[in-house]
Amino acid sequence: MYFILLAIIYIAFISLGLPDSVLGAAWPSMYRTLGVSEGAAGIITMLIYTGTMISSMASDKIIRKLGTGNVMVLSVALTAITMYGFSISNSFLTLCLLAFPYGLGGGCVDASLNNYVALHYKARHMNFLHCFWGIGTIISPLVMGAYIEHGGIWTDGYKAIAYFQFVLVGILMLSLPLWKREKEASNETSEEDNGITFKKLWAIPGVKASLGAFFCYCAIETTIGLWTTTYLSEVKAVDLVVATKCGMLFYIGIAVGRFISGFISEKWGDMKLIRVGTFLTLFALLVMLLPQANGTILYALIILAGIGCGPIFPSMVHHSPQISGSEGSQLLIGTQLAMASAGSITMPALFGLIVNHFSISLMPCFALLFTLIFILLMRNIKRTTDNGTTISIHQNSINK
Repeated sequence: MYFILLAIIYIAFISLGLPDSVLGAAWPSMYRTLGVSEGAAGIITMLIYTGTMISSMASDKIIRKLGTGNVMVLSVALTAITMYGFSISNSFLTLCLLAFPYGLGGGCVDASLNNYVALHYKARHMNFLHCFWGIGTIISPLVMGAYIEHGGIWTDGYKAIAYFQFVLVGILMLSLPLWKREKEASNETSEEDNGITFKKLWAIPGVKASLGAFFCYCAIETTIGLWTTTYLSEVKAVDLVVATKCGMLFYIGIAVGRFISGFISEKWGDMKLIRVGTFLTLFALLVMLLPQANGTILYALIILAGIGCGPIFPSMVHHSPQISGSEGSQLLIGTQLAMASAGSITMPALFGLIVNHFSISLMPCFALLFTLIFILLMRNIKRTTDNGTTISIHQNSINK
């Protein structure tokens, strides 16, 4: 049964990736037809990730009440409905109203599935699953680019992706009996299993640094993912259609990085994968600042930054139970994803202001700053887990 559920989770991760990259790919066309500034993408992103942050924070209680399977189906359905809403919208205000429920659909299911995999499957599955998320992020820019290239408009691209999401909802609904049996077998809703409180979680060493690390990582990933197409078009003078397609290069890199990591994760371990990935991302961003970084070299650097980012997020998630223990992992992962959403909310929006008042050419510098902060936070987490203080203090807090 666990293997069948794993296959369903792989499908669900594709649906999680579809909405995450489409806005960045479509935005150079969207802001012109909507009559807003380039930086207005940050407002929509902020609203989407506000919804994601709220549902992630509430995921522990919601999942205990409804179960993982029901949460998965309801969340993907909500995302499909709001994406269809995007496709029939013709005003920026309408998009802003839809953006919040758009984000609500992603947060809870993301937290529930990540926690389930972290507790029940080996590290390679976490990387392969997030690779499937990367496949979703590749599909949506391809679809959007195809519609724009052949004379369509961005609403057509959103509509096609929404239809695909509805198909996935149907597939996921067929799995509900399996989730019900798994729920009964694991006694997932037992009243005796109340996890730990946020106050106790906050006292565990390494938790604060891990939350900051999630914030910084998603500030990096979302900024690059959202603004790469516009950066290529406005700074590097790449043709708009080509830039729209090249916007997916970063996500191709992420998918490749996670696919490779799936084969080496058990040998290298979570922390080594994070270190190597961070180095590759740092290197790519530094070289991107050079004047010679154009054409093929630039495209290769965008892919390399994606490869570097690839193993970081799934490795951090898989490492989470080592910080909190299994009792607190759902609350910790939900809180981590809420902080990830906070990074995705505030930093692209902040960079949108920078674009409006300065220049989009600062995008690599902006991502570099958060990469350096991320390195410092991960060093703190490594010291804590290496010293063994996390688990010992965690066990004491549970016993109190």
